[in-house]
Amino acid sequence: MRDHRLPLSLDWEDWFQLCCPPYDQPEALDRFECRLPLATERSLAFCAELGASATWFCLGDQAARHPALLRRIVAEGHAIGLHGLTHRRAFEMSRAEWRASVRDGRALLEDLSGQPVVGYRAPEWSLRGPAADWWQDLPELGFRYDSSRVPLSVIGNPHWPRRPHRLPNGVWELPPPVLWSGPPRSPLWGWGPRVLPFSLVRRALEALAAEDAGTPLVLHPWELDEGQPDLPGASFGHRFAHSAGLRGHAGHLRDLFAGFRLTTLEAWVEVR
Repeated sequence: MRDHRLPLSLDWEDWFQLCCPPYDQPEALDRFECRLPLATERSLAFCAELGASATWFCLGDQAARHPALLRRIVAEGHAIGLHGLTHRRAFEMSRAEWRASVRDGRALLEDLSGQPVVGYRAPEWSLRGPAADWWQDLPELGFRYDSSRVPLSVIGNPHWPRRPHRLPNGVWELPPPVLWSGPPRSPLWGWGPRVLPFSLVRRALEALAAEDAGTPLVLHPWELDEGQPDLPGASFGHRFAHSAGLRGHAGHLRDLFAGFRLTTLEAWVEVR
């Protein structure tokens, strides 16, 4: 491996912030137990143990509630990206509403963190469907790269490129990693590394590192919180994505990521 380097990203959201009712309603932040501080502490400790610098894609609504946590993330050497003003999917808004939410979310994060925000990742990879070409607005809104487009069916498009690439407007697109080139495909984040054979996932990560592909690893802080409540009323798919292979996952990830130099997405983009 040339550099053993893999960009690492975390989607900073609480365990219940799904893109479906009742979890996507404004009152959800007050209705469900707040476990984000606990999950954040565990994620920061996890990164420190691995010597990792990561990009944390943060929600504006959580940053407003936990500004000290946001500043702690920055103080420990991590970068801040925008995950949205709320966890509402982009294509559920009009383009004007989305633009306003992205503009306001970026301004809020920069004000609270004191750090420039140049990366964007839409909730649930939602620059798709009616929002598939909204990446065109990102330079005007202050972004250098996007990580919202997944080369998978259902949550993206299997025909999209699997590796980072420049879009026609100069913005870098950094898709998350997927396993296998054509059906079937599996995400190499979320439930994928939790249920797939360790050796299979490790070899895939080693190949990405050897290529210095820039394809970002994805972690949610709640994945390090085995004690999170169940998701009553959620679909089987949502419950599977949250609970499958969760027990002991922190130790599993430490072994998967061992030996790699885990860096921010910004560090990869800056040298391009």
